[in-house]
Amino acid sequence: MKDEFIDTIKSRGYWRINFQPIGKPADFSLKECEELVDKNSVKLRGWYYPFYGHGDADNHGIENHNNYVQGWIDSGEFKEFWRMYKSSQFLHYSAVQEDWSTPEVEGRFSPNDLEPGKYLNFVGSLTYYITEIVEFLARLHHSGLYAEGAYVSISLNNTKGRQLSSFDAFRRLSFPRVTQENPITFEKAFSPDDLQLPAKDLAIEPIVHFFEMFNMADISIDQVIKKDQETLYGYKNKWN
Repeated sequence: MKDEFIDTIKSRGYWRINFQPIGKPADFSLKECEELVDKNSVKLRGWYYPFYGHGDADNHGIENHNNYVQGWIDSGEFKEFWRMYKSSQFLHYSAVQEDWSTPEVEGRFSPNDLEPGKYLNFVGSLTYYITEIVEFLARLHHSGLYAEGAYVSISLNNTKGRQLSSFDAFRRLSFPRVTQENPITFEKAFSPDDLQLPAKDLAIEPIVHFFEMFNMADISIDQVIKKDQETLYGYKNKWN
């Protein structure tokens, strides 16, 4: 991965996700670090969270470093890298896909939504994405990580003036929901008991927090968030 790739991701909207173990750090081998991501990566809708690409190619790869294994991809709107540390700390940077849309992928977005920094898809890039993050966290826990809990940080950066949208004509919001916050950050220490809960339930709190930062505190948990989560998990049999 080229050093400047991190700067490329940070040049527009991006997510930063960090899990840190509470209590004594682990001492994994580099092989174990890679296997943890490979085994537990989430593929509910046809794309991994985090992306794990077998082998190396011009646009993706897996790299070993002194204290961590690193994976990356740079392909169109998909720009991300992750690190799994020997200590069991996990770090992930991922570009907001809407900010890297091109005419080649215009079919996924409306033509007016191609301007970087303008929109965030509140279904795919908020509810789905945070649910996938927490699902990955839960899978790591069930694989033996974070036995004493985990400190979790989820932040969305370069957000000021960004507006929620669904990119679905039938789900347009009645008036603009724009955030003036930058960055938007959710931080919490999750106990081992927390991490035993279903991931979709554990994800509700951070999802609601992000909606609130877009002045959408009236979002219905049962009628909107949970229904979208049901749709996301409904893809599971197709892709997993």
